[in-house]
Amino acid sequence: MRHEHFIKQHMLNIRNGIKVSFEVPTETTYHKPSTPASYTPVLPSLGNRKPSEKSPFNWRGNQPSLDGTRIMYFESGVELRAGRIFKADRNIVELREQWPTIKYKGADRGIHSHTFDYHLRRACGTRILVAAKPAEKVVSSGLLDVLRRIGRQGFSVYGDKISIVTEAFANSAASANAEWILLSRRNKNDEEYQSALEFVSGMTGPMRFWDMLTVAPKISYRRTAIWNLIDDGFLVPVLPGRITDHSLLAYGNN
Repeated sequence: MRHEHFIKQHMLNIRNGIKVSFEVPTETTYHKPSTPASYTPVLPSLGNRKPSEKSPFNWRGNQPSLDGTRIMYFESGVELRAGRIFKADRNIVELREQWPTIKYKGADRGIHSHTFDYHLRRACGTRILVAAKPAEKVVSSGLLDVLRRIGRQGFSVYGDKISIVTEAFANSAASANAEWILLSRRNKNDEEYQSALEFVSGMTGPMRFWDMLTVAPKISYRRTAIWNLIDDGFLVPVLPGRITDHSLLAYGNN
């Protein structure tokens, strides 16, 4: 967190009556997942290409695949955030990056190729080819023309739809929410989950995230459980955007 963001968050906490302790606890609190985490060797990416490791213009790196067993490369902030959001979406059952590579005829009548940033399959079976690009570069990069040409020649072997993802979808707020959901899935504690579910099922109206934490014996365990409930649809934010301790959540009854 940037220094100015930390100051803003601290001032908002004071204004909203949230007292966060910065004292070092006498006892370390670890995650307490019901299913202990296990380590397995990480497999290589299934993508058709590996972006170069360094670039003066955008981000480069990798993140875990949907099932956490493979490396999944990205080469921009939009791709990184989109990957997190896709992984947090329970309707997406298959996700692959840097695939497929499709050949098409360009304006010069020559044969060119385009590699999509993501290929995903939804639970309903729909396959979507995703091009992730900052909005300002969608037109200037010639991406629209390329996708139109691929669409006209046909791509049914690889997918059913083509979609463009920009920072309008892959924004910082949605990415931050996805990060919390993915972390909480790995560390879900069934006992704490049921306790939190019993508490929120008795809500008669929206309640602040922080107020749900203060009634629990251990705030860290309850925070994970609350995010699990959001993930499962039992809690829904009243307003769109990044979910923080100040956010109002309503009981959604799944």
